[in-house]
Formats: sequence, C-alpha cells, structure tokens
Amino acid sequence: MKNMKKANEKNIMILYRGKEDFNNDFNLKKVLSLSLYSPLLGVIVDWSCNEDLSFEFSDNWLWNSSYHWLMIMEKNSNKNIRSFLSTKNINLTVWSEVFLAYPNNTMYGIFKNWHIFDIYRTAYEPRGQLMIDVVNETFGKWGNRICKYDKRSNLENLTLDVVTIGNAYGSATKTNSTSITASNKELVKYLRTYNLDRMNYGQKFSYAIMYSLTRNVLNLTMYIKTTNSWGYKTNNKWDGVIGMLISGEADFSVILNAIRPERLEVVEYSAITTWEHCPSFIFRQPRSSSTSMNIFLRPFEMNVWFAIIGLMLLSTLVYYTIIYFESNEVFILKTLSDIFLLKIGTLCQQGTVMELTKLSNRFIVLLMFLFSLIVYQFYSSSIVSGLLRPTIINIDSLRELDESGLDVGIEDYNIVTKLANMAAETNPYMKKIIDKKVKPKSEYLFAKDGVKKVKKGHYAFYTDPASSYWFVNDIFTEKEKCDLSELPITRPEVTGFLVQKNSPYRKLINIAGNLLLETGIMDRELQIWYAKKPKCVAGKTTTEESLVSVGIKDIISLYIFLLVGFIVSIITLLLEKIIHHLINIKKQTDTNRSIVLQK
Repeated sequence: MKNMKKANEKNIMILYRGKEDFNNDFNLKKVLSLSLYSPLLGVIVDWSCNEDLSFEFSDNWLWNSSYHWLMIMEKNSNKNIRSFLSTKNINLTVWSEVFLAYPNNTMYGIFKNWHIFDIYRTAYEPRGQLMIDVVNETFGKWGNRICKYDKRSNLENLTLDVVTIGNAYGSATKTNSTSITASNKELVKYLRTYNLDRMNYGQKFSYAIMYSLTRNVLNLTMYIKTTNSWGYKTNNKWDGVIGMLISGEADFSVILNAIRPERLEVVEYSAITTWEHCPSFIFRQPRSSSTSMNIFLRPFEMNVWFAIIGLMLLSTLVYYTIIYFESNEVFILKTLSDIFLLKIGTLCQQGTVMELTKLSNRFIVLLMFLFSLIVYQFYSSSIVSGLLRPTIINIDSLRELDESGLDVGIEDYNIVTKLANMAAETNPYMKKIIDKKVKPKSEYLFAKDGVKKVKKGHYAFYTDPASSYWFVNDIFTEKEKCDLSELPITRPEVTGFLVQKNSPYRKLINIAGNLLLETGIMDRELQIWYAKKPKCVAGKTTTEESLVSVGIKDIISLYIFLLVGFIVSIITLLLEKIIHHLINIKKQTDTNRSIVLQK
C-alpha cells in the first residue's frame, strides 16, 4: 500500500483487483478501457497467487502495444510457457508488450533474483513463431532496451500475404497491353525486370522498395496477390487493394497509394515515400491563332493603318492637284485611279514611270519614298520579331484548355482514368472536355502513343508525368522540350504503403522505411522509375533546330489574299467583256438603225 501511495502522488493511477473479482461478473473491457488522456495501460498479473484461476483472454486487442503486461509466475512456470499461453488463450503478435517474471531462488524468504522474459510472436497464431527473449538476469534492473523493435525486426522468414496491382492498363478501352500471369513466381519475375517499356512503373518501384524492406531489413517473405484497382468506395463497399486489406486477404500492400482522409477510416498508412502522385495535362504551348491569320496586319494597330490610308489619299489629291495645273504635256497621268495606284507603288518602294520635271512633283515623291522606307523598316522588323518570338497562348485552367481548341486524350491507365472521371464530377469544364473531346473519339491511349501525339502539336494529354516524361526525353527534340507545358488539375498527393487497420506490422514497416530513406535506397529507386520534367537547354545553345522557319500557316493569309485577288480579277475581266460586248451590240444596233433610216 505504501508503494501504491507513492505512485498516486506521481499521477500514476493504480487499481487493484483481487481473486474474488474474477469469480464475479467481471467486465474486463471496462476495466482495461483506454482514453485520449490515458493511451497506455500497464497491467500486472500475479499468477503465483492465482494458480487455480480459470480465466482466459479471448480478445486479441488486449495484446496490442497500448497494453504493457507484467505477469508474475510460479517458480517452475518457465518450463512450459507455450502451454501457459495456450491455456490462457493469449494470442500474441510482434507488437505485444508482455513480460513473464519468475523468481530464480530465495534467501531467507526473500527473492534473490528474477528471470524476466520478453515474449511475442512474429504473427498471430497459427502463423509465425513464438519468440522468448531474456530481458535481464540482474536483480533490480530491467535492462537497456531502447526500442523493442530492435530485436523484433527479424521475423524469422515469416510469409505474409501482400497485394499489388496486376494490370492497370487498358481499363478504359477494354484492352490489355501486358500479360501478367497469376503465378506468384512469374509475377515476382516481372516486377523485378528493369526493362525500358516503362509499363507498370509504379508497381515496379513499389516492389523494389518493399523487397529491400522485407528481405534485407525484416527477413520477411511476401506472397503476392493481385487486383486491378487501388481501392475506391462504391455502394458503401471498398474494392481493390483496400477491399482486400479490410477482408483480411492481405496484410499490407506492395503498391503506392495516395494518402486520403476517407481511406484512414478503414486502413492505415506506413512507410511514407517521396513519390508524389500528380496526373496532369501535358502539351506543347500553342501559338495564338490570331498571329497566324493576321501576321501581315499585326505589326501596326488599326489607327496606324487608317493613318497610312489617309496619308495615301491626301498625297493622291495633292499630287493630282499639282499635275492638273502642270504645263508639261509629255507624259502625265491625270486620272485619280492612276495616281492612287502610283502612290501604292511608292509605298511599296517601287519606282515611278513618270518623268518628274517640276520641283513640286519631285518634292512630294521624295517625301513619299522617305515615308515608305521608314514604314517598311518598322513593318518588316515587326514581322520578323513576331516569327522569332511568337505569341504563346497561356493555358492555366481547364476553362482555357477547353477554349484553346486543342485535341485531348487521356492515358488508359487505371488510376489516371479514375481521377479524370472524379474530376469531371466536380468540374464542369473537365466533364465537357471528356464528353466532347475524349469519349466521341475514344482518345484513351497508352503513355507512349499519347506522347507521340503531343510531339506533333495541338494535343493535350492527361497522364502521369512520372512515366510519360521518359518518352518525352526519348522522342522530343530540345526545342520541343522547351515548348512543353503541363497543367495539373489536382494538388500533388503524398503516397505510402497501406496496412490493415490496427496492424501489428505498421510500426515495423515505418522503421524499415525510414532506414531506406536514410541510406539512400529509396532515392536510388526513385531516380530509376520516376521521370522528371525535361530541362530546356535549346535557348542556351544555337543549333539548326533552334532556327525559326516560316511555316505555311504563317503566310496562309497571304495566299488567301492572292487567291481572292485572282478571283476578283477574273470576275472583273468577265464583267468587262460582258459590258464591252453589250456596248458593241448596242453600237451595232444603233448603226444599223441609222442606215435603215437613211434609206
């Protein structure tokens, strides 16, 4: 009682239960309940004075890490620990905190020393092995154990069921691009293959991490099961990876899963990785359509064009006035149309067919030539600079992407198509893009095919850049890499591996995962499987591909202008012929009538 009083003074609550309490209506759950303010509970059971107590522990939750047990045993109880655990229905696992203590010998009725054992199992029965570790044999000391998992990281080649994604491709188009057999041996062989197809990149990265974690750190063997879904809640039921964890078909996952609040209610995360999941639209930045169609009008604003036209008309009138009163009759154009056409030639820096004899004519023509020279320099330099630095359409939202006119495709990868459909439920522009641009053309493509379309231009591809950027590095030129842009529609998601709710292996996997981070193994695997956005280096060096070439679309408006001019000329010619023919007929008719009247 004296020791209990000292414990109460240090805010350690002690509750004593005698043998008679166990014989009555004893509510174990109520006595051993935990709270937010009391997350841990120490329990001391003196079996030496209750050897005939027929009490059993039927609930596994009693043996999790929140309960610390010290069981005082009879002198010879150590000889049959397995039988004792079985009799009392004590089902331990790797996170259990159970110590068995029994006296070794006595002197003058006082215990001289104790044997203390730390007991646990590598897994719940019937799996795993019972482990019995000696804590300390020195009287009065509990030992120097820093962390219980220091010794428990060796699971003695325990085999646990794990789950990964088998084939996540072809779900949208109902086709499969890879053939993964259900055989565990063949599946492991495939996941360990470092080929360059970049297919199932997430699965292979996950397996590389978990293989190092389980074999090299935990001495654990994985029996791999597969599913085709990461785990989503449909009709109040979870499918895929999460569904298998909830049902107990798998102990933990060997596939990355984005950390989301709704999943924390049914599973737990462990071994958080540095892999960020952020599917995005990737595309080459398009040029402004107005630049292509109005390249010859763009150098000047409309008020400048009006000023030039006004000046042309004014110079035509002035010139007409001068030559009207000019006394030189050698060669003079006295019609306004001829003079206006002459001024257009002057503006285009063309010479004149007239012989300028008067100072006034020479002066006005000289001014027009100077004016046209300056205007031409501004005009031509503006066009060249526009081609060298084309106007780019900035696409920063789904609305701008929808209005840009770009064709759109989605990677036919399970989680990418799922996220696209989820975004369409909340974003009307994403729904419009899928309904009008993706589904009608069935634009669900594998990553390599989608990247090829992006290379051609005028195409936006919704994909996971972690894999698609590998293909970009392979097939894009340096200039095309500089044109590359991306539009994420969600925030980057942190990923981790899933374990069952209240799994005894969560802490072990966390510790092993931190070890992989500290030693650089996780970073090495990330560099192998996670592609980063290519850097733009074309602007730093001058290469043949960095030189700008004028495309047909840049001068299509000029061809249209010439074609319209040809058509108008032909129509005008036909009208002139018709009018001239009618005039001739009228003249012939008048002539014949005059002859008849004369007769």
